[in-house]
Amino acid sequence: MEKRKSYQELLKEYTMTQKKNDTKEMEWYVNFLLNDLLLQRKEKQLRADIDHSLDTGDKEAFTKLSKELLDLVGY
Repeated sequence: MEKRKSYQELLKEYTMTQKKNDTKEMEWYVNFLLNDLLLQRKEKQLRADIDHSLDTGDKEAFTKLSKELLDLVGY
């Protein structure tokens, strides 16, 4: 014979499921935010390095860094 779950048990299961879903959602947002921050930092660093290569006249570094920047930003 199948045991029927009480309202309290069902509510507890629902709450636990919601907490797991909320945790996964929060993890997704945190990962998204961190990845975005890392990309912004990388882009800023590449731009600074490109400026430096222009200031020093390093054409080879400029070409390499410019390609990296284009790959990063997706143009």
